[in-house]
Amino acid sequence: MLKTRVLTALFLLPLLLAAIFYLPQMGTTGSLAWISFCGLIMVAASWEWQRLSGMQGFVAKVYPVLTAVIFALLSQLIYTPSMLLGLMLGASVFWLFVTPCWLSKKWKLANAANLNILLGWALLLPAGLALIVLRTAGPWALLSVLAIAWVADSAAYFFGKAFGKHKLAPLISPGKSWEGAAGGLLGVLIYTFFLPKHLFFHGELLSLAAWLAIAVILTAVSVMGDLLESLFKRQIGMKDSSNLLPGHGGVLDRVDSLLAILPVACAIYLSFLLF
Repeated sequence: MLKTRVLTALFLLPLLLAAIFYLPQMGTTGSLAWISFCGLIMVAASWEWQRLSGMQGFVAKVYPVLTAVIFALLSQLIYTPSMLLGLMLGASVFWLFVTPCWLSKKWKLANAANLNILLGWALLLPAGLALIVLRTAGPWALLSVLAIAWVADSAAYFFGKAFGKHKLAPLISPGKSWEGAAGGLLGVLIYTFFLPKHLFFHGELLSLAAWLAIAVILTAVSVMGDLLESLFKRQIGMKDSSNLLPGHGGVLDRVDSLLAILPVACAIYLSFLLF
């Protein structure tokens, strides 16, 4: 299993980095290539979502294709910063306020049946569009946001293994601990401290306290994104969202934290861009 996991990572990571750094930037004739790359992620994630959420019949069959079409349309139609900011703020409200309630009440996806088509879009589309927006700030800017999830997950894992005693959410994800969450936050704070602030528009004008506050917010939503997907899988009795990524489970298993981080980070970025 470890060998398979490592081999998959060795294939996927260079592919992601090549796409981020070498596909043409937005505003050029090659911008369609990056949108298409993000669209492929949306298709895979939406295919897993229709399985995870218990969609049935024709809706389940067409959902991945319909998601790709809507994503492509939104990437072309929602093109002003103010429109994008409104969408990202709406997604941020979901992650910051609705998700804690969801985790507390443990609402069941099965109760919504095919209406989960809407929830899936609310989770997936803002994150996909955020990938497009943040890349306009530059490949390093996007990579630095993605790295928040990786740093948080890695630090939480090692701190949890070493010091974990108090369960964070035993009925949702028994392996997670408060000590691990604290380690993840510490890792992101250290990462943010050393992060070159000029990668973002007027980033160097923000105080260190503001940057660290942003780090706390993004780490918090990262944990909630992880827990929310774990809750969905537990409710339906699935270990992984799929087997698309050998050794890693499914696409949603790899991007659960990013679904939350990306729109919130994008909302913060657009706010400074506009105001």
